[in-house]
Amino acid sequence: MKVIIYSVIILIYFFTSNSYSQINVNSDLFEEDSTLSDCNHKDINLGYKNYGISFGNSSYHTGIRVNFSDCGIKEINGINISLWKPEENPNSEINGAAIGLATLASRIHGINLGIAASISSERMTGFNLGGLALVSGGDIIGVNIGGLAQVAQNNIKGINIGGLALVCQGKISGINLGGLALVSEKEMFGMNLSSLALVSQSEIKGINIAGLAAVSNSNITGFNAAGLALVSQESIYGFNFGGLALVGIKGIKGINFGGLGVISEEGDIVGISTAIGKISTFSDIKGLSFAGYKTEAENYYGANFSICWTEIDLLKGVSFSGYNKIKEQFGLTIGLFNIAEMLNGVQIGLINIADNNPQPFKVLPFVNLHL
Repeated sequence: MKVIIYSVIILIYFFTSNSYSQINVNSDLFEEDSTLSDCNHKDINLGYKNYGISFGNSSYHTGIRVNFSDCGIKEINGINISLWKPEENPNSEINGAAIGLATLASRIHGINLGIAASISSERMTGFNLGGLALVSGGDIIGVNIGGLAQVAQNNIKGINIGGLALVCQGKISGINLGGLALVSEKEMFGMNLSSLALVSQSEIKGINIAGLAAVSNSNITGFNAAGLALVSQESIYGFNFGGLALVGIKGIKGINFGGLGVISEEGDIVGISTAIGKISTFSDIKGLSFAGYKTEAENYYGANFSICWTEIDLLKGVSFSGYNKIKEQFGLTIGLFNIAEMLNGVQIGLINIADNNPQPFKVLPFVNLHL
């Protein structure tokens, strides 16, 4: 995540080189410096006191304010237009419209348009546009567009578009589009779209589509599709599509498709599961499964269709496979070659082996049974 943050900082460096000493990447990305550079607060005010139209570096103003470069502002209410890159503005607030080559304040509320970038050390809310990037030390909330990226220390909420990426250390929520990636350290929920990847240290919920991969250290829930893989350290729930693989360490539940495999190490695979390659878990499979190569599970409850090979400890249901290898079978197996250590049902195939049958019924052609 910090690599992306550094890249954004470099891209907007020209507009921030002298003005954002409150951005300290080496320690805290947004740490305000209480020591201001020498700010000249001379201005021409057409109005009464701090109301009206102001030309110059007024620190407080309500109305329309036009300045070359903001330095040491405190509170601006109305329309603030800054022509050049700003200097330091700790503990500052702009309410209304902030327009400039680059906009900077601690808090920006309203319409925020930075031709190069828009940066707030605490939060920005409303309609926020940064030609290169939106960067906040707190939240970014509203309709938010960063030409290259949006980066927030806290949450990104609303309709969020980053030409390359959305990156936050909090939650991403709403309608979220990252040209290359969406990255969050907390939950990601809503409609999440990325041409490359969705990556979250926590849960991903909603309509989740990634060109290559969606990866979560927690659960992935909803309509989930990735061109390459869906990978969860916890469970995957819903309609789940992985072009090559679907991997839920602690379980997969729903309508599940993985090109090469639907895989769970510790949890159940439940629902309708399809893979050109392998469907596998060290726990249970419940429902319907269709595998091009192999189905394997500790326990299977339902109907299995596997072209080549099925290997199950306990089967309660039906299995259609070229080769059925079952330890304990309750139900029906149909295949070319069927083996059951403990048969309680029927085998149909060219060769059928039931180890618990007496001789000469252990090995029979066409049909074997133990009821």
